[in-house]
Amino acid sequence: MKSRAVSRGLILLTALAFSFPAWAVPAKKTIHIQQQLQVGDTTLAPGDYNVAVDGNEATFQQGKKIVAKVSCAVKDSGQKYSDGAVIYANTAITEIRFAGQSQVITFNPTTTTSSPKSPASTSSGDR
Repeated sequence: MKSRAVSRGLILLTALAFSFPAWAVPAKKTIHIQQQLQVGDTTLAPGDYNVAVDGNEATFQQGKKIVAKVSCAVKDSGQKYSDGAVIYANTAITEIRFAGQSQVITFNPTTTTSSPKSPASTSSGDR
């Protein structure tokens, strides 16, 4: 009887361990920026960037070079997005959305902003 309870507990722990990545924000995704945009104090040139989130910090990497580290917040929007998008106001990135996920990465722009503009094109693949 005691071994049955132990085995059920182990099965439950194993199931939780395997389901944890489904709760987490993507650790590393790729975005494509079509025009020059600002994130934090850094201006990003058009191109592909790997974005890695660790806690409340996002790292933007182009190739093997880290080009920016900025504070961010991860929020659940309550809806899954069909397409990935980089949302910006003026030229400052305010949010990154990933296809198939409801979690978004938000940034506080350092410039004055107006209403968000149309999303820039992204590709959201794991790398």
